[in-house]
Amino acid sequence: MLREKLIEHHVPGTFRWRGGEIARIEGLSDAVFAFAVTLLVVSLEVPKTFNELSSLMRGFVPFAICFAMLMQVWRQQFVFFRRYNLQDTVSLVLNCVLLFVVLFYV
Repeated sequence: MLREKLIEHHVPGTFRWRGGEIARIEGLSDAVFAFAVTLLVVSLEVPKTFNELSSLMRGFVPFAICFAMLMQVWRQQFVFFRRYNLQDTVSLVLNCVLLFVVLFYV
């Protein structure tokens, strides 16, 4: 509600969302990010003993860092498409390269 009021009055320092509807490239990007998070989770094995559990918990902090970094990239990509709503060839290719790099590192 507050956002709509700010947009109506265009307060300096705010920006107007340019992209209203979700484009196909955004849908693909969201699916790739969801797949990447799934790959992060699936890569973990279910521990059978307490020693395996304690060994697995040592990897919790790196997993949390990877997850946080992935969510930051996803958020920045979301904001980029909402602000600029670019659907040209250059943006499409650059976005595909970003998605490739994300999946490669996961």
